Amino acid sequence: MRHYLSNIYLGVYTALVGMRITFKQLLQPSVTHQYPYDRSFEQKKNIREIPKGYRGKLHNRIEDCIGCKKCEMICPVDCITIATQKLPKGERLWDSMNVVHLKDRTEIVGNIEGAEKPAPNTAVTIQTRDNRTVAVASEEIANVVERKPVIFYLDQFDIDMSLCMYCGLCTEVCPTECLIMFDNLSDGIEYSTFDRTDLIYEFAKPEMYEQPTDESTEAEAAD
Repeated sequence: MRHYLSNIYLGVYTALVGMRITFKQLLQPSVTHQYPYDRSFEQKKNIREIPKGYRGKLHNRIEDCIGCKKCEMICPVDCITIATQKLPKGERLWDSMNVVHLKDRTEIVGNIEGAEKPAPNTAVTIQTRDNRTVAVASEEIANVVERKPVIFYLDQFDIDMSLCMYCGLCTEVCPTECLIMFDNLSDGIEYSTFDRTDLIYEFAKPEMYEQPTDESTEAEAAD
């Protein structure tokens, strides 16, 4: 009888010892986030800084895409789908923008005023797409991506992120560096969804190639 009661005591005692941390945590505030509904963890200070160059969600700066299809051809999982129409020989739509890489590992996307290869000890003026003017010293520039002519209509440029393996090969072969992988928390890390079709991102913008009508041209002239 004494041995039987001893076994009961040891069983209860060891269970309480094992549950000691559990009982202690019952009195603490909840730390569980009901992901993906609760994303307040994104604002907490204990989130480590995302390093520069992290391979996050793919994004195409479509205005600077020349439709060369190099990214589609090199993709090992075929997550990129491109359909283009070539312009008649000798025609072009516009030129892509320069990508100016600075020595502090930042970059500026815009058109360099004057020579694309700035001379030493000179100030370089860059006009961005949102009409901002940025001036930097030539000594701060690491390298410049030259402008390329856009001679293709992009009917389709889709990226299926549910297939992407984040190898980054597509960004390395892009001649205009318009295809990038986001490396920030808000855009490139968190984009989960319940529907896999929501992970197919469509970048083509047919409206970019629409010519202004006569009415809109006349209205602009009148203004």
